[in-house]
Amino acid sequence: MLRLIFTIVLCSFPALAQPIGSVTDGPFSITSFRPESTPEDDALESYFNASNPLAIEFFEHLTLLSNPWVGGRQPGTQGSKLAGQYITWNLERFGLAPAFAENSSWYQPFLFDIDSTPPIVNKAFVAIEDMALVDERDFVVLGNSGSGDITAPITFVGYAIEDGENGYSSFDTETDLTGQIALMLRYEPLDENGVSQWAQRRFGPHASIKDKMQAVIDRGAAGVILVNPPNSRDGRRGLEKNRSTRFGYTDIPVVHFTQDAANIALGQANTISGLQQLADAGEITTLKLQQNASLITEVETSKLHAQNIAAVLQGRGELADEWVVLGSHYDHVGHGYTGTSSPGELHRGADDNASGTSANLILARLFSEYYATTEDDSLRSILIIFFDAEEAGLLGSAHFVKEPTMALESINAMINLDMVGNLSDNNISLSGTGTAVEFETFVPEVIERSSITASLTPGGTGPSDHTNFYKEDIPVLFFFTGMTSEYHTPKDEAFTTNPAGGAVVTELAYDFAKRLVNDDKLTFTSNTKGGASRTTRMPSPVRLGVHPSYSDSMETGILLTGVSEGTSAADAGLLPDDVLLAWNDIELTGGRKLMELLKESDPGDVVDFTVQRDNENILVKVTLKAP
Repeated sequence: MLRLIFTIVLCSFPALAQPIGSVTDGPFSITSFRPESTPEDDALESYFNASNPLAIEFFEHLTLLSNPWVGGRQPGTQGSKLAGQYITWNLERFGLAPAFAENSSWYQPFLFDIDSTPPIVNKAFVAIEDMALVDERDFVVLGNSGSGDITAPITFVGYAIEDGENGYSSFDTETDLTGQIALMLRYEPLDENGVSQWAQRRFGPHASIKDKMQAVIDRGAAGVILVNPPNSRDGRRGLEKNRSTRFGYTDIPVVHFTQDAANIALGQANTISGLQQLADAGEITTLKLQQNASLITEVETSKLHAQNIAAVLQGRGELADEWVVLGSHYDHVGHGYTGTSSPGELHRGADDNASGTSANLILARLFSEYYATTEDDSLRSILIIFFDAEEAGLLGSAHFVKEPTMALESINAMINLDMVGNLSDNNISLSGTGTAVEFETFVPEVIERSSITASLTPGGTGPSDHTNFYKEDIPVLFFFTGMTSEYHTPKDEAFTTNPAGGAVVTELAYDFAKRLVNDDKLTFTSNTKGGASRTTRMPSPVRLGVHPSYSDSMETGILLTGVSEGTSAADAGLLPDDVLLAWNDIELTGGRKLMELLKESDPGDVVDFTVQRDNENILVKVTLKAP
């Protein structure tokens, strides 16, 4: 038995600092060693004893989900799987049932991609008859290409537009491209000056690469050759060598030809310039050519694996077939794979969104106990869902509403909990309060019985998962405690959160949800101003004030789902449903590009945005302001 106790003083903590360390005789029995504690020693215990009883449960969940052991919960990683196992372990012990009944699973897997992870092309070979073309000189394999090895006849399909302006179509009703390689022009019909016939500036929605590709795939095409129109004034020059995934994915070889290579494919009887003139005038649909092409592509896609997690609490009585959805996203950015200025560093994601996941787990337990004890014989069923890949663009919720487990019209409301771990001054942001007629009286009634001050935003859109439910005409409520300096940085750790506040927010969400499970069904209403409490995904010296969509199908551009009042965008007259096509002369290929440009800007800078509005392209001058 040691008889001497060495006291080590950590002088970096002022409350514990002493002039010098000391050595004293220890007790005869170590079990009798119990020094007097100071208030600083018991600070953590005192904090939780004085807090809402749910604060401890909230903090237990949050600390595990933000522990380095789960590696920042990047979709598809071992850490994400471990976080998922923790979630399902809790759901099972609460007595809930797996939501995906088809295979009795807690999980709904899906694949996704992000702009920064282009596919790897391991093999690229193209030949016209017996003439081999040179990769990256005559052609490139596009980022949406699948793998394949085909030799097939070539068919010119013009601009591959199914239903354009004034009845324009590149196809006849009987067009069948089965077993053929479709050679298509990029963009849309041009005039003699190389300008779009259908848009005042740049190109309109009919230029969508995704739609054009799908049109030929639907008609059986075995491969695609894309070529830029020779005289396009606003179009790109040269080959698409960055293999962007913004065109989506296909299961067939897709290559981009230079105009010289396209002329080789057309043979001596035609030129790409001559056929373009016919397509511009609407005087040609498809033309079977006399030559065959061989396309060999071996593509290792950049798709990442993700999985939503969900459980069901079955309702009863006449309301059992109706639903309330309680949602939160459990993913984060891992070591900075997207949405951060610190790539390569561990992002624990405590507030974003271990906090919302913790609240949702508590709701799962509370409702399981409530349904087991209440005498109410008419209750809606509850779906408790944890979305994956939110940080990559609301992809988990988008996948769920595309492949739901119930009829979407049977959902009474969706509650979304995202970043609820930093309650300050007892003030919470509550968005979506204008998405149901009944919320005008319903929301104040619940809030007035709480200790919370709620800042209300009527719009149902914003950069979180409730947006995808609102787009399906489902009333939504989005709980959010505000932006912090730790947002999307390695500093978003458990000790920077407010667990007691998280418990308060959880109780408020529970009070709302209890009303939603048995009150009269809500009446959905849209709000044209649409907005949300947070509007940017990366810090920048200026704020534009727009809410971008993450599911736009255009070849280029950013679809706006909302515009925040009092911002640069609102002052300039930008509107929801506008599509931002260009920043001055720089093409906007997605939200990442916009964030890069904003980070390089200063307050007072004036930007000429090319904007597509109601199928017309206009110029909007925006003076940027500080956040």
